Amino acid sequence: MGISKEDVLKRIDQKHRTVKQRGDEEKTTFDKILFFIFHLVLLTLYSVYSAVRLIQFLTNKVRIKFLNLAYNPSKTPQIIRDDVVKLNKIPKRISAILTLKSEEEEGGGFYGLLNDASELTTWTVAAGIPTLSIYEYDGILKNNLDDLRISIFKKLTDYFGSSSIPTFSIRVPRLNKTFYGVNSDQDDTYKTQDLHVEITLLSFEDGKPTIVELTKTMAELASKKEISPRDITIKLIDTELVQLIGNEPDLIILFSPTLDLQGYPPWHIRLSEFYWEPDNTDVTYAIFLRSLQKYSTCKINVGK
Repeated sequence: MGISKEDVLKRIDQKHRTVKQRGDEEKTTFDKILFFIFHLVLLTLYSVYSAVRLIQFLTNKVRIKFLNLAYNPSKTPQIIRDDVVKLNKIPKRISAILTLKSEEEEGGGFYGLLNDASELTTWTVAAGIPTLSIYEYDGILKNNLDDLRISIFKKLTDYFGSSSIPTFSIRVPRLNKTFYGVNSDQDDTYKTQDLHVEITLLSFEDGKPTIVELTKTMAELASKKEISPRDITIKLIDTELVQLIGNEPDLIILFSPTLDLQGYPPWHIRLSEFYWEPDNTDVTYAIFLRSLQKYSTCKINVGK
């Protein structure tokens, strides 16, 4: 009995399908093996990175803990002066970036932020630095000035005693106002004295939004021909921003685990030195002193 042409074609087609199916199965198996190899490599790299990062984190935490034990002012201004007098130079203007931590964290919440700002002010006074600016993104401090003034006053009293409390002022550029001492009764008295420290409170609205507003104002003045476009120079902008916000700090201290400026006024960081400790989350005297020590060894080449 002969085989018809249709049967031959069916057998050839079936054989072709069988070969193709085997090829697909082999390809699928190869793809799976390749996937598992790549997946294993990625898991290995991730595990190695995690282990290295964990070692770095623990090392940083131990080092910060050691620094906090080694450098403790014990609410004694003389200890701070002794630490600072050894330095080759100290900044005239410093700035600090503070972060409001959650209530669950140690030293967190609103009162934790008040304490951090007050401690920082006290260290600044004891170190003989006349100007301090405090940046907090949401502007919580400048929205609670009375609480801040009282907190600073109490902290200065704890360090220096009730008979020799340093004088201070708090400037809020956005309001174009300056407040002296612990309450309004001291405003006139403080104005006639040399202040030990001048504090400026900054927030996000003092950064890019202020530059945008200044640009719009100058554009309107130019359109009304109240100012010539030729008069709008970098020097003019710099002068206006200094009047609106303040002078550029010599040193900016970040009390945060990462290098995050949080929208700090960009015009005021052109020549500033930065200091931060990786994985640090607390405002401590050790970090403050370390920043001054690092600043004392830095060399600033303006225009070079």
